[in-house]
Amino acid sequence: MKYGVAVVRNLVDKAFCDEALDEIRRMLDEDRPVNEWTVDKPGVHFLPFYEDLGRANFESNAVLEKIFDQPRLRAAFEKLHGGPGKWDGVRNYTVMVKPYDPNAKAKIGDTFHEDFGTPPPAILYRGFNAYLLVADTEPFSGNFMCKPGSHIIAQRKLIETPEADGNDPPFRDAVLDGLPTYEFVGKAGDVLFWHHLLYHDGNNSHSENRLPRVAVVGEVYREKWLTEIDADRTDLSPWERSLAQNGSYKTVRDEAQVERHQRAKQIAKFEAEHGVTVDDKWKNYSDWPG
Repeated sequence: MKYGVAVVRNLVDKAFCDEALDEIRRMLDEDRPVNEWTVDKPGVHFLPFYEDLGRANFESNAVLEKIFDQPRLRAAFEKLHGGPGKWDGVRNYTVMVKPYDPNAKAKIGDTFHEDFGTPPPAILYRGFNAYLLVADTEPFSGNFMCKPGSHIIAQRKLIETPEADGNDPPFRDAVLDGLPTYEFVGKAGDVLFWHHLLYHDGNNSHSENRLPRVAVVGEVYREKWLTEIDADRTDLSPWERSLAQNGSYKTVRDEAQVERHQRAKQIAKFEAEHGVTVDDKWKNYSDWPG
């Protein structure tokens, strides 16, 4: 709640991590040891897999989607959302691979950002992300870095100016001023959870032993967007409590509007290309309540 980021070590069994890494090797046609991977081969990869037909790159992978079946990780999803049935169970995830770059320097990144591609970002939203390492890393393995506490400052500023662009330099710089940087270094099976307004970046992959970043990142969302938070409630889930750090709040705009328009466009494209009618579940999924 306070930091907008939480790390749980050894949350996922190594057996699944090994299976996932083997599958990523197969996808990339790469059988060398990971410390021989480079930005030239197999290259840097950001590979989304979406069960949700309202998203581009609709695709599935029978091995990798088992991230959502890992018992301790699934229990963490439910705990953070406040119990069974709160997380919608949709299997949207992304494979991230960032191998060694011989021409880079081991340094902290300088492009910290929040992830809403089209401003303004949501003040409350509908969930968080889970970042699973499937291979060990070390400092400067192209790791996830973040600014703990930035989610609280960003939310406070957005409450004051709900139409602001969170990545506009004056806004971003005011959020980040004076905050420390955390680099997620870990072993296969370690998981990092992060708040949707946490400012983050990735560093250069130039570690001492040439270890790459290889991760599977899952979306852990509710179907419907949160529209109000009551900071005085004692039964808030940990995720809801992270949204109440600036007190009670009720949204003043339809925060799902941009996503809804993108969804309608993507589904129309999918129906035209495949000659099918997409189920109403996906047409109305992630819509604004009410």
